[in-house]
Amino acid sequence: MIIIGRILTKYEQCSKGYLVHKNEKKKKKLLTVVALALMTLTMSAQEDSKVTVKAGFGLASVVGSDADTKTTVAYKVGISYDLALSEKFFIIPGVELSTKGFKSDAIDGSISMSYLQVPVFAAYKFPLSDNMKLAIKAGPYVSYGLFGSDIEWYNGDKTNVFDSDGGLKRFDAGVIAGVSLDFGQFAVGAEYSRGLSKLDSSLSQFNQAFGLVLGYKF
Repeated sequence: MIIIGRILTKYEQCSKGYLVHKNEKKKKKLLTVVALALMTLTMSAQEDSKVTVKAGFGLASVVGSDADTKTTVAYKVGISYDLALSEKFFIIPGVELSTKGFKSDAIDGSISMSYLQVPVFAAYKFPLSDNMKLAIKAGPYVSYGLFGSDIEWYNGDKTNVFDSDGGLKRFDAGVIAGVSLDFGQFAVGAEYSRGLSKLDSSLSQFNQAFGLVLGYKF
């Protein structure tokens, strides 16, 4: 009986050791599969991540209860980075030089403002073919007024709108959305931005702009 007990004990120990070894092998295989999957996703994301140089033009104006204005021509130039989180989902931060402004009969002139603007898009890209994608994107932006002018039509005088005489805030923030068609290394699309920060603390006026954008991806 003692010998049989020892044999059974030895068998149980061997069985437990075998099961532990087997479980460890399964864990190693699982970790290997997960690591390979993450490496594949990372490599795929890096291949889809691109730097884009872009330029655009369109119309700008102000909106709000105190906005009695007309549109004026606006443009932007900048650079952005398509950071691929998956094959279809992207985060796209950028830096732009963007002009905004408006025309107004009330001031008998026009106001032009140039901002350093930083948009951050969340984008979803729908594959249309092997070489073409439709991107829908939206997100926040912040911008800082570099310079601006208030031009009086009747005499051509200019005033810096961001100094103490001009009275407009340099800081602006809002939302921006757009759609684009990516084909090869090129992208063409449209964007709309709407400010959420008042231009003047005493007036309900907010920037808005709409334009076409052309980009080239590296």
